[in-house]
Amino acid sequence: MTRLLAVGYAALLDAITLIIKRLLIAIAVAVHLLVAGSILTEPLGAHLRGGPRFVGWRLFHDSVRMWGPGADFFAVYHAGINARDGISVYRTNERAGGTTPYFYDYRYLPVLAGTLGRAVVALPPAAAYRAWVVLTEALNWLLLLVVFGGLLRTTPGLVVWLALVLATPFFLEIYMGQFTFVAAGLAVLGAWMVSRRAGAAPSRLGQAAAGVLLLCAIVLKIFPALTLAAWARRRRLIVLAAAVGLAAVLLVVPGFLSDPRSYNEFRDANAIATPDPGNFGVMHALFLTAERLGVSWTEPLWARVVTVTTGLMVGLTVLAVLLARRRSLLAETALLLLVQIVISFQVWEHHVTAAMLAGALLMMPLLGLEDRNALTGGGHGGRSPEAWPVWALAALMVWLALPTPYVFVDPSSKFWSFPERMLMQWSKALPVLAVYVLGLAWLLRDGVAWPWRSDGRR
Repeated sequence: MTRLLAVGYAALLDAITLIIKRLLIAIAVAVHLLVAGSILTEPLGAHLRGGPRFVGWRLFHDSVRMWGPGADFFAVYHAGINARDGISVYRTNERAGGTTPYFYDYRYLPVLAGTLGRAVVALPPAAAYRAWVVLTEALNWLLLLVVFGGLLRTTPGLVVWLALVLATPFFLEIYMGQFTFVAAGLAVLGAWMVSRRAGAAPSRLGQAAAGVLLLCAIVLKIFPALTLAAWARRRRLIVLAAAVGLAAVLLVVPGFLSDPRSYNEFRDANAIATPDPGNFGVMHALFLTAERLGVSWTEPLWARVVTVTTGLMVGLTVLAVLLARRRSLLAETALLLLVQIVISFQVWEHHVTAAMLAGALLMMPLLGLEDRNALTGGGHGGRSPEAWPVWALAALMVWLALPTPYVFVDPSSKFWSFPERMLMQWSKALPVLAVYVLGLAWLLRDGVAWPWRSDGRR
């Protein structure tokens, strides 16, 4: 009788757990759709002319103090108009004048203006922006259901999945019409497609499709190119990685050669400058901390510090990826994405979407969701994953999903006290740095080995 009662109790508990799980998922999806829908229906220029704003707009520095909605997307729209009209994509005026409602300076590669930019100008500005939001949402749900759907099998995985659905940086991303999420998402999808998820390598067609996705990500923003290091360490992916790298060069270089001035304009648009309010990067937090301790920053000094730090951090992370005895394409891809957010001199709040995608990707091998045959010199070897790194990562993902304390401080950063400024700056920088350190520690846990050993070049 006691055994029968125990079995009945366990069955009842499982049923209640399943109901709660489904309820949480339903609530999260409903909230996401509500906020995304309100962003889609916000009229252009609402920041200037008033009118209805999207749900939660007061939570973000950028939606309170910056142009929107769609100001970042309209940078590409404006560049597409200039590319169509045969003038520099980096010019801040248009030949026809006044076509783009408002926009920030174009800082991306000429090839993006000549491809995506030329494509979106076929639509009116408002329709083009809303189409981009819909495409970004479509990629988001593809990743949630296909790539990260396996996270729903465990409780910490469910926490991470819900954090992705309710991530406030994502709502700011689609409000601004940014491309960070799409660039990182395409790189994540490509890595997932070429990873060993079922004990066998994907087909040649699947590998080619993954290469195209990564190439598109690099065209959107350069940072996904670093993930090629994780592909290149595997014998079966070396040729594909080389092909993607070569294709990227062949796409990017002609854009600069066709207008020699464009390289200088691109360089100037991306020159290292002292940080601005709204920048939530680790480097900005360190900048302010050092300034408080008496460092007198100049732009040349800051540029040298950023350059040296970038070289060291990226170099050491690439070495860790190449030399780690523990091999995981998903974890390596996550680290190569994360290090760039850690060392970037300019990290806007919406850039955290890339960190969250990297964190979710890292969670998969931590939970043993990446095939054990792909994890050499480490992995779980049939054992259950350790609880503490899994739950630590889940907690950090929740932290990243939450809004900053902006709603509790003065809307203008000019009136922030030093503690308020530190609270704002470290609210995203600290969890991003912690996810990177956790991932690096997990990858290096079993030590290092010569990168060309046959058992690691899978």
